[in-house]
Amino acid sequence: MAMQSKGSRRMYATRIPVEVGDLIERRALEAGCTSTSQYLADLLAVVHGRPDLVRELNQEVMPLTA
Repeated sequence: MAMQSKGSRRMYATRIPVEVGDLIERRALEAGCTSTSQYLADLLAVVHGRPDLVRELNQEVMPLTA
C-alpha cells in the first residue's frame, strides 16, 4: 500500500547527544507517532506556532516545558 504524500518537505540533519536522542525516541513511541522523524516535525511545528501542520501529536496532552 502506497503512503499518502505529506506535501512539500525540507530535510534537516543534525547531531544530538545520545541521551537526548534516547529521550526523543522514547517520547515518540509514547506519543504513538509512526516515526521519530514525524514526532520531531510535529514538535517543531507546535513550537514555531504552526499547530495546523501537526499530523500525529495530540496537542492537548503534549508538554511544552521541561
